[in-house]
Amino acid sequence: MSRKPLTVRVEDVCFCHWPVDPDVLDRAIPSWLSVERAADDAWITAIHHTVAGVSAFGVDLGNPAQSVTVRTYVTGPDGQRGLYFFAAFTTDPIASAAGPLLRLNYRDGRVTRRDADGDHRTERTLDVDGRRALTVRYTLGDGPASPAPPDSLPAFFVERFRVFGDGPLGSRFVGNVGHEPWELGPVEATAEEDLLSVLDLPDAAGDPLVHYSPGNELGVSPFRPLWLD
Repeated sequence: MSRKPLTVRVEDVCFCHWPVDPDVLDRAIPSWLSVERAADDAWITAIHHTVAGVSAFGVDLGNPAQSVTVRTYVTGPDGQRGLYFFAAFTTDPIASAAGPLLRLNYRDGRVTRRDADGDHRTERTLDVDGRRALTVRYTLGDGPASPAPPDSLPAFFVERFRVFGDGPLGSRFVGNVGHEPWELGPVEATAEEDLLSVLDLPDAAGDPLVHYSPGNELGVSPFRPLWLD
């Protein structure tokens, strides 16, 4: 039985999406990528999640951790859809050390998660450089989680299998992330952010959208130079 090079199990995943001006966002991504729009906007997403486990070729690595990743939605030179990550934060130092391998820009930050007593509400926060960058509060609704309908806005956000990254001297990389369809469940949520300004990203052009998933397993293939794709 073959084993995946890197498998990441994530749980309790809260996606927070902000619409932003596409022309301004275009200046924040590498010139060889193009901003992809949905509902006439470009989007930046912060994902608060619990990393329940990481394994490489079947060998367990690290410990459960709280993490935040910040990404946007792009197309590459070949026109294929993918993701571009601006930053990542984690409570796991092993994951942070592996950032260059994963083309993730891990930054210093404090990530917390706590359950409020009595009202079934979860609060997750991110502090960066002494500033409260993101606070998400959510309560799960009744009803089962299910895959996003094809060609819907939720599917635009979560059904992504390609990641683009840049490196020194203008180098370009691409990687693949395999997963089963994300199951999204009902949630009532609020998101307060100073994150976009902290990361020098475009200001939000509207209120955030929030989606919730109980979790998924991600199979990450090694990143490779784009010209070999």
